[in-house]
Amino acid sequence: MNIEAIIFGLLVGSFLNVCIYRLPKNLSILGRSFCPTCHNPIPLYRNMPILTYMFQGGKSHCCKKPISIQYPLIEALTAVISLVTLWHSQTLPQYLLWFCLFMCPLIIISIIDFQLKIIPDVISIPFILIGVGVHFFEVYPDWLGALKFSGLGILVGGGSLWLIAEVISRLKKTDAMGGGDIKLSAMLGAFLGWKAIIFVFFSSSILALVYAVALRVSKRQDEDKTIPFGPFLSMGAIIYWLYGTLITNAYFLGMGFSRNPFLD
Repeated sequence: MNIEAIIFGLLVGSFLNVCIYRLPKNLSILGRSFCPTCHNPIPLYRNMPILTYMFQGGKSHCCKKPISIQYPLIEALTAVISLVTLWHSQTLPQYLLWFCLFMCPLIIISIIDFQLKIIPDVISIPFILIGVGVHFFEVYPDWLGALKFSGLGILVGGGSLWLIAEVISRLKKTDAMGGGDIKLSAMLGAFLGWKAIIFVFFSSSILALVYAVALRVSKRQDEDKTIPFGPFLSMGAIIYWLYGTLITNAYFLGMGFSRNPFLD
């Protein structure tokens, strides 16, 4: 099953590259792939994940222009996340749900936000409702419990970040955080619940701080000194889904607690 998960991840990663390129341009994600330079259609046999990049020497077959290294990297990353998600899933349906409906949207959001500092509403808003549906599937037939779990997650995720952004914006008299981050946090709350949001905010803040320090030390920060927070929120959420129980157990038991409050 491992090899199947890798192949599936590579194929999905190729589609995610399409989404990452087309969504910010308001282009349809359906239809044939085309060269981003000359816009000629790419035949199916020249659209194999990673292999096409290797066989063509990192250049487009039609116009001989360089192909961004992003394409094979996203395909490889998606394959790795697909495999790790499979390892942490108890059933095949759980793997498919969380990989396709949680991990993949977060990859799209992270890359687009990192490159353009925007989070497309076409991803974050619909997936708030999808998150509720995924949790309902997992706790069926307890639909009331699912609504409570996801509803509180949406309120805590989106609401707390909105409140923080509002306070900082009023103090500094400038926008402290984009609305996309708030909607993304609401989406994460819908999938993971309100307790996970505490972990996600804490871990993502640490990751963002490490990134900011690395930029400062390497002197590679651009003129726009804002740092996109979406990729770090996404990383925090993925870490929580994969290893949240292990990390919080180690922390609380190491601090002398008799139980892990994240599991209550």
